[in-house]
Amino acid sequence: MATFAKTGYPAAKYAAHRLPPPPSLFNTVLDYHHGPRKLCVDLGTGHGVAAHGLANFFPLVLGIDPSEGMLRQAQSQTASTESGRIEYHQSVAEDMSFIESCTVDLVLAVQAAHWFDPRRIWDELYRIVRPEGTVAFWNWGRYFLIGRPCADRVLRMYSDGPEHLGPYWPRPGHTIWNERMRAVECADLSRWEDIARLEYEPCLESLGAGTGHGVKMFARLKLSELESLLRTWSSVHEWSVAHPSAIPKAEGGNGDIIDALMEEMIHVESDWKEHASREDWREIAVEVETRSILLLARRRG
Repeated sequence: MATFAKTGYPAAKYAAHRLPPPPSLFNTVLDYHHGPRKLCVDLGTGHGVAAHGLANFFPLVLGIDPSEGMLRQAQSQTASTESGRIEYHQSVAEDMSFIESCTVDLVLAVQAAHWFDPRRIWDELYRIVRPEGTVAFWNWGRYFLIGRPCADRVLRMYSDGPEHLGPYWPRPGHTIWNERMRAVECADLSRWEDIARLEYEPCLESLGAGTGHGVKMFARLKLSELESLLRTWSSVHEWSVAHPSAIPKAEGGNGDIIDALMEEMIHVESDWKEHASREDWREIAVEVETRSILLLARRRG
């Protein structure tokens, strides 16, 4: 089970601090898509941010997620003007029996496909998607702290290191992401065509100077906002479950693994270090860009 679907995961904090998909994602997917725009599925909708974006292009969007907590967040953030265009359903991706066969024009999964069962997902997508309909999986990750190689190195050490968060990433999802989503990529050429992969790999030295033609995902964040974003990681939640006595400083404790990460990051950047003693480091701004992978497939007619 994905960490986000477990009881106790702080879905409200996830909704408050996760970065939204950029408008260029919807533009890229819709440029690829052929035919009607009547019914769309946001698969793994989470708190519904992609469903809101899709509702600008489709009269009906079905937001589907296995997590009751995430769906509560999605429903609470859906405006009354959108209520007739977005419907939420609690369900796993591999069994959407409430959807009629060959009725869906577009399926989009944002930051969710690495949790799908690669053996079953494409059979179910083939069932619900109409001929010439589109499936798009978009994932992003591996934050790059642009122009901050020392801080970036610390972030990488904490994210992946065996003595830090490395062992706490849920598998096989994290493995699928690290292997560039190849496990969930469409391989059935008899039923799908125009299969495409668009990747973007940031350049640590300069914002927007990375390689590839994939969707670019970036933000300028205060370090306080970066800290809040990191706390939404599934590995941080699992680490916290395993270390219940490690209470974040912001909650009155002596600190947890993210407090340690932020402190170490601040001290390795020479112009940040002076802010540590003054306790104003949270206002420092940093440019963050992420690796992204977009997988596309069209159902044969």
